[in-house]
Amino acid sequence: MPTYELSVILKALQRPQLSAAVKRCCNNILDQGGMIRGMENLGLKPLPYKMSSHGSKHYEGNYVLIKFDGSTHLPKLIEEPMKRDSAVIRQTVFAEREWVPPCLVEACHFGEIQNPDHERSIWWSRVNRRYVRWERRKKENQC
Repeated sequence: MPTYELSVILKALQRPQLSAAVKRCCNNILDQGGMIRGMENLGLKPLPYKMSSHGSKHYEGNYVLIKFDGSTHLPKLIEEPMKRDSAVIRQTVFAEREWVPPCLVEACHFGEIQNPDHERSIWWSRVNRRYVRWERRKKENQC
């Protein structure tokens, strides 16, 4: 089962109403067969712009992150009840992808020279060729 992160912006509520709203969000996930991994309350913050939901305008909100595991169709299933919840201003579900170091997937290239000896020999042959041409032109101009 893939891991998801639910980002919820709730109304500026008192602590009892806030905990009840978060419980409703979590129960919604559990009822659809999801498994909650963790939760983080980011606190009451001003919204980046005026948001309206359920007929009222909001200027600040409580930000909550909920990490959960579930089937691939679970994000769509939890979206509709969240939209109907009067305490929720916005909700977004992100698919969490495990971070894999790039060198484990394929060969790492950080701009280094693949074969330094080969590159050095090519560089030297170009420099040498220019020097030889310069010497020839110098002799031709002297004559």
